[in-house]
Amino acid sequence: MASIEKMVPLLLNFRSERDWEQFHIPKELAIAISIETSELLELFLWREKESINQVKNDKHTMNLIIDEIADILIYLLFLSHDLEINLSLALKQKIEKNAKKYPKEEYRGRYKAH
Repeated sequence: MASIEKMVPLLLNFRSERDWEQFHIPKELAIAISIETSELLELFLWREKESINQVKNDKHTMNLIIDEIADILIYLLFLSHDLEINLSLALKQKIEKNAKKYPKEEYRGRYKAH
């Protein structure tokens, strides 16, 4: 399986071959991420509280989820590339910020901040 880093040039080539860079301004890419995220959320609308295994065993829904996650990732990769954001570094920094904001001793087993 190819890493995400190896997929970026393929995505950029795909976009370039279609001359879509002109449409991929930051605002449009951010909106596209939001729309695709809403489409992912819609897949869970009106469903009962399902476990991970229940969702994974629903092959039809899983295929739809995979497509939406891929769409979100594509637009996120375009936006981060165009704005020269190092996703690995951004992720590492955010984990460090969250570790300080939510110390494990205080938040273990809790899902709400106080």
